[in-house]
Amino acid sequence: MPSRWSLASLNAVYLRVTFLAGRRLDGTLRTAALAALSLLAACSALPTPVAFDEASFKGMNALVGSEAAARPLHVLIIHGMGTPAPYEFEGFIGSLADRFGLVQKPPPATEPQPQGCYPASPAREALIHPVPQPIPIDSAPETAWARLYTYDFAPGQNDPPKLRVSYLLWTPLTESIKCDLAAKEKDVPRRQAFADFAKDFIDDKLADVVLYGGTYRETVMRPSVQAALCYIVGGKPTGEGKTCRHAGYSDRTVIITHSLGGYMLMDAIDDELRREKVGAVPTISAARIILENTQFIYMMANQLALLDLTTLNGYPHWLKSSLATGDIAEHFAREWASIKLKSPVRSLQPGQVGTEETKRQIVAFSDPNDILSWRVKRYDLQLPPSEWRSVKLTNVYLSNSEFSVPLLFSDPTIAHTGYFDNQTVMDMLVCGMDKGVVPACPPNGTN
Repeated sequence: MPSRWSLASLNAVYLRVTFLAGRRLDGTLRTAALAALSLLAACSALPTPVAFDEASFKGMNALVGSEAAARPLHVLIIHGMGTPAPYEFEGFIGSLADRFGLVQKPPPATEPQPQGCYPASPAREALIHPVPQPIPIDSAPETAWARLYTYDFAPGQNDPPKLRVSYLLWTPLTESIKCDLAAKEKDVPRRQAFADFAKDFIDDKLADVVLYGGTYRETVMRPSVQAALCYIVGGKPTGEGKTCRHAGYSDRTVIITHSLGGYMLMDAIDDELRREKVGAVPTISAARIILENTQFIYMMANQLALLDLTTLNGYPHWLKSSLATGDIAEHFAREWASIKLKSPVRSLQPGQVGTEETKRQIVAFSDPNDILSWRVKRYDLQLPPSEWRSVKLTNVYLSNSEFSVPLLFSDPTIAHTGYFDNQTVMDMLVCGMDKGVVPACPPNGTN
């Protein structure tokens, strides 16, 4: 596979490897070592995807057939930890629309790409940039509000939309805080290249996890996601972001999450459903409306197992109830399974004999070298056995083509973020998987 690293990056790997070996090499041997690393990188990937649990699942093409022509397929994307550029996901969004043979409908207004305080590489021009919907909440200043970007696609620019993509950019909630954290280190002595890389990773990415694990989750981050869900269903959230006034919603919906974003979304939905049960939400919540229309959830770099640890209020071996009452993934899955879907796609294929069954599905993608991804297990979701007939879980492991030295080192950034540039992932999102095999997936998304 082609390496995505520059000579400078290879040099950083070299420094780390030779440090571990306890010696430094002279210039000639150093050059040879770098060449060897480049060659090793070409033969270090997982050759084909490996599926665990259910070996078959549907792609989004099952939701855009003639039976759904009256309504657009609505895809909700929420990014993970770190500071992506505002339009960084446009390449992925545009590629998804291309796979269905759709073109972007020009938005009513456009906006240039804004820049925050944290350095982020500008996104390539892939689509017409829409003006985002700010997500105001009382507990954060306007400069720190999350933003919701909406893209519409149709067979022709004058046709009604067939695909709508809502992308939630929540990074403004934490960006300035992380900038202040990084600024505390401006005058320290110069670090090694590997230490610089690690420190930047902690400041820019791990800090988001720390913030979400504390009380900032309750006051700012979770309410912002809940307010965004309200806007997605066409409603108007209250000032604190936790309650939504809406008139209903009926778009078939697909959820795509990455990293911390997957847990943030599940947590926000779970909290709304819990408050709905105790009467804290005066009407049907936006979370319930979305789940009524969501049959497929695709998660990349899954952190449910890790972040559910933040809900423990006692040692689980002795206080088993403390784990069960706080387990976000478990409660989310149980509630989702109990909600009746409005317009489900049936699992029975033409020509098959038997009883049609509605199948909800969770597909979890992981690169084996992604150190920030955990396998989603059935016991994490703790559904009753009777519900596993209606909820399918598939874990797919595949390489994101990151630079690797076999059995020693892989580029952690690409291993964690490369899913959205991975064409095999796109094939599975569009056309699914059949008995562990990725089917041929033509450009128009039919197979």
